[in-house]
Amino acid sequence: MAYYTVYEKQDVLIVELSERRATLEISREFKESFLRLIASGKSKKLVLDFSHVDFIDSSFLGAIVSGLKKITALKGDIKIVRLQPSVRAIFELTRLYKVFEIFDDLQDAINSYSIT
Repeated sequence: MAYYTVYEKQDVLIVELSERRATLEISREFKESFLRLIASGKSKKLVLDFSHVDFIDSSFLGAIVSGLKKITALKGDIKIVRLQPSVRAIFELTRLYKVFEIFDDLQDAINSYSIT
């Protein structure tokens, strides 16, 4: 099952999550698929778009942290965009806002890759 759609904009892969609830039920399959996407080497610049996600649990956070570990090993990065207030609260509670760059605007996240 596809838990996200992927498209490219300005040489950045946008991964738009399609599930309202990012939980244990989907985290394993999402993680496997997400890691394959990263390993494919299509881009070392990813943006995870959370605009449709209303809830996220620790298992799904673990899946995206695994993706970050893999992509940083390949000299890439993942940015986060459009967090709903409830999801932003989880990123703050877990202090993942210190690990991921978080943006409100998709274009700002994309443009952040061109700043060196």
